[in-house]
Amino acid sequence: MRRLTVVATMLAALLVGVPPAHSAPTAQVIDLFGRNVNSYGVKLVDWQGYLANPYVELTVRPPADVPFPVSIELRAEGTSRLMMDLPSQLTATGAIKTLTFANASEQKIFRLAIHSKRGPGADESYTLRLNIRDGSGTTYQQSMPIRVQQDEKTAIQPTIPINFDYRFDTITGYFGNAAFRTAAEEAVRDWFRFFDLQPFDTVAAGADNNHLPGNDWQNTINVTNNAAFTGMYVYFRGIQTPYSTGYPANNGRYHTRNGTQVPGPLHRSTAMIFEYDEAGKQLFTSLADEDWYRTNIQGPVLDVHGLVMHEYGHAVAFHSDWAGMRSYVAGGGNDPDVVAYQGYPVPLDSSYHIPGDQRYWDRLSGQSGGWTHLFPTRRWMLTKLALLVAENAGWKINRNLTPFLAPAILTTTVPQATRGSAYQQTLAAQGGVPFYDWQVVGGALPAGLSLDRFTGTISGTPTTAGTSSFTVQLRDYDRQSAPVTRSFQLTVSGGGTTPVNLAGTATASASYTSPWESVAAVNDGVDPALSNDTANPRWGTWPQTGAQWAQLTWPAAQQVSSAEVYFFDDGGGVRVPASWKLQYWNGTAYVDIPGSYPVALNAYNRVTFPAVSTTRLRVALQSGAGSVGLLEVKAYS
Repeated sequence: MRRLTVVATMLAALLVGVPPAHSAPTAQVIDLFGRNVNSYGVKLVDWQGYLANPYVELTVRPPADVPFPVSIELRAEGTSRLMMDLPSQLTATGAIKTLTFANASEQKIFRLAIHSKRGPGADESYTLRLNIRDGSGTTYQQSMPIRVQQDEKTAIQPTIPINFDYRFDTITGYFGNAAFRTAAEEAVRDWFRFFDLQPFDTVAAGADNNHLPGNDWQNTINVTNNAAFTGMYVYFRGIQTPYSTGYPANNGRYHTRNGTQVPGPLHRSTAMIFEYDEAGKQLFTSLADEDWYRTNIQGPVLDVHGLVMHEYGHAVAFHSDWAGMRSYVAGGGNDPDVVAYQGYPVPLDSSYHIPGDQRYWDRLSGQSGGWTHLFPTRRWMLTKLALLVAENAGWKINRNLTPFLAPAILTTTVPQATRGSAYQQTLAAQGGVPFYDWQVVGGALPAGLSLDRFTGTISGTPTTAGTSSFTVQLRDYDRQSAPVTRSFQLTVSGGGTTPVNLAGTATASASYTSPWESVAAVNDGVDPALSNDTANPRWGTWPQTGAQWAQLTWPAAQQVSSAEVYFFDDGGGVRVPASWKLQYWNGTAYVDIPGSYPVALNAYNRVTFPAVSTTRLRVALQSGAGSVGLLEVKAYS
């Protein structure tokens, strides 16, 4: 026994002075608002439409207690669409950038963005990895999430028809290639996806004259439309030299609607001339999002989509034949909307391009739609700045699209809480660059509740009954945006019986679910902030219309006497239903539940009825102006 005591004493003596285990040295990543994002990560946005997306600027601080110099390799992993500001690399799996630090007091800035994804899709998740190497050669690794908010939940299409005419592609035959033609047509449509237009008066076949060049812009031929049209008419022609461009038909005939000329004036047809040096470049026609990084307009690859997008810009707006654009140039680019966005006038050069100087790069995306960018030069892309300038030709931008929405808090009221019960409510916002910062700037939340600065979620367990008044401030990730505020009252009741939502124990199914949506969203227990909730999962049926349904199925019979339904409505392809009803399964068939069925936006639609015993409860919807969808379904005994 004495021997064991001596051994124990010796072990204790050996352990005296041994330092506790330490975690690996950690770099700090700080955002625009001074928040440490190591745990939460970074949030990017993929705006609606094929448009250059905004970047987020972040500051890296190296670990303090390590030998210097320190290098930190940043890797944005998971998709080739991720990119970082120059100097950096693009790869098939993401972007790579290396920062070096001479001492612990140094800090370095980097910018992170994601290239646009074509068409609708779900939100995305990727990884930002930091590989740290200190002065002794020791390496450490840390990582954090990259969340991508995908704003295009339903496909955005031009609101007017676009006629393409290939009859005169007789010199090179470029457009005879199906992939070439598809890439070119998409580039043209990308412009019109952002315009708020209605069809014009019909132009009869043979009624609108234009002209097309031969090689070296010799042997011009006069052409006319071979089909009637009510939208835009586009001639495509390939030539061999000396350059590509686009232009409108400057023939004195302009679009009319109901017999009256539309302001602009807006030309009836346009032409797109495509040229490339076969010996020097390889044509690239892929529209696959994961292939975009392979394009390089200055290198051996010529991107058909990017070149047509750029050159057709001259046809649709950036040309002296547009009277409105001549006025814009004469005024030095001093357009109020352009100045409000960019911060100063944006002139055009003698060839009707936005200058390539960094001062005139699109402020939020760091891209210019031309030869040089803040990021590695690849595909020419539309920018928000280019669209604002293009409006001067006479077009009208659809300002309901998310790139043009100002920051706003959409939630107007918050539900009551109960003392001693867990509470969670997420405030909803829209507009700006949505890596939002939420803060309480006036009053106070009820004791026991807090506001998450990253998510806008009020959560916790309130400890005191009563009513609290507080003001919330929202800032978006745009240095030029002004903060917005909204005041709320939150009442905490003294407690009592809370009805049990039976939906959480059911399995959800549906008649049809869009590939990027989830039927499991209808009973995930997440209370939406509004019908166009972009932060949480949803169920939708786009592009399917007509009779659709979503259903809750329980493993055993439930007594159900009321239900609440929250409709998904994005203002576009998915809208509230024309009508709806509840049905229950009686063991052999579905039976309609009689009652009053409201169709309200941004609220639960409640139906009460005599209790039924069932294993299945179905929400049957009849579409109206679009497809249908649901954000949440609740059922109570």
